[in-house]
Amino acid sequence: MSPAFSEAEIAEFKESFAAFDRNGDGAINAGELRSLLKLVGEKHDHAVVAEAMSQFDTNNDKHIDFDEFLRLAATLIKNKSPSP
Repeated sequence: MSPAFSEAEIAEFKESFAAFDRNGDGAINAGELRSLLKLVGEKHDHAVVAEAMSQFDTNNDKHIDFDEFLRLAATLIKNKSPSP
């Protein structure tokens, strides 16, 4: 189940996803995920990337597809949002 984002947000996420999918295969591999985490200011060492791959690669194909990317984005946004 994908998080609820507006059409405009999904369009922006598609652009971001494409930017990190450097080889254009429609998925983000561990190296590409490391670059993404680094850019958004998250820890990006090997253990963190491995944990993120394990958590968000729900079909276990060793890549983050767009639906998995949306769940990752929702988690990153939630973690960056200040608590009320």
